Amino acid sequence: MKLTMAILDNDGDVTRVQGSGSKPYTLKNVGGVLSCDCPAWRNVGGPIDKRTCKHLKKVRGDAAETARIGAFLKQAGAVQVTLTPAGLTGGKAITADADYAQTVLDRAASEGRKLRQDEKAKLHGPPVLLAHSFEDSDVDPTGWWMSEKLDGVRAYWDGTQFLSRQGNVFHAPAWFKAGLPDHPLDGELWIARQKFQNTISVVKRLDGGEAWRPVQYLVWDLPHLAVPFEARQDALEEVCTASSCKHLKVVYQTRCKGKDHLKQELDQLVAVGAEGLMIRQPGSLYVATRSSTLLKVKPFKDAEGVVVGHEPGKGRHKGRLGGIVVRTANGKEFNVGTGFTDDERRNPPKIGSVVTYRFTELTDGGTGVPKCASFVSVRDYE
Repeated sequence: MKLTMAILDNDGDVTRVQGSGSKPYTLKNVGGVLSCDCPAWRNVGGPIDKRTCKHLKKVRGDAAETARIGAFLKQAGAVQVTLTPAGLTGGKAITADADYAQTVLDRAASEGRKLRQDEKAKLHGPPVLLAHSFEDSDVDPTGWWMSEKLDGVRAYWDGTQFLSRQGNVFHAPAWFKAGLPDHPLDGELWIARQKFQNTISVVKRLDGGEAWRPVQYLVWDLPHLAVPFEARQDALEEVCTASSCKHLKVVYQTRCKGKDHLKQELDQLVAVGAEGLMIRQPGSLYVATRSSTLLKVKPFKDAEGVVVGHEPGKGRHKGRLGGIVVRTANGKEFNVGTGFTDDERRNPPKIGSVVTYRFTELTDGGTGVPKCASFVSVRDYE
């Protein structure tokens, strides 16, 4: 095969892309089927001609990959199909490409397990744009749009109700929804910086009522408009200006002047309690998948794992939770002992529940377990 930096349009084309490790990934076009040897492409499931990954998107562009695999990317309007085994779906309809959805369900059934959180989001959830993490050496952020990364709860307004990433309904009171448009919005239900747990406690209730008063719906995109990001932002400003909904607000965007400017903005926001930054590629489209056109920039990393054990507390925590044992997606186990409230130590996350944790880096050059991990939340609100 010939080694080329083309966009893999021709049979026999090969190119390489540097990943987060030392060894680059190889991308190929073999008989019209595009592939990458990264773990994400290998493990995504479904027909091989309907798979993609961030490396293929980086080389070819999001628009080209969206056009190539079509319905697999779950654009708005994807057909809803009900698939077996029913016990895995929780009785919910599935919004996804039928072949791909059946592959995910069959794989979970063969392994004797329930669907993972990410699988539920892909099958049940609304068609949302997801971010990759910013890798300093990969992207020059000059000209990109920056906004604060909010520590609230992601919420997709479908024109009638708020949906979580997994397709669950947030039961906002009628007065909160009054004045919202009849078309989709993408944003976050948010109370204030460092009030994440407060926000969760409100939006997951079935009878929130007046508890929703401090909540704002901060929006950053119009998913149904197939126009560049800047045009969507102009339209979003008009939507929010015309709306009578006082808690509907646009997330402020500012142009990045370069890596130094990015770091300065990040440091300033983190100093006042923000999570970090989101940066958006200029001219980019809204695509319902994880995209390299949207990157999260944070001073720490976060991930999800399954609780497999409880550690008893010592000292002032004697008689209640000291920490949890978490198993990562790659089977590694480690302890998390910080980040819990007193109430969470009295009522710890259940064994088998999925939790989010934050950490600084992985041990052993990126192959080990998270360092300086702290608990964030149980992921029961999506």
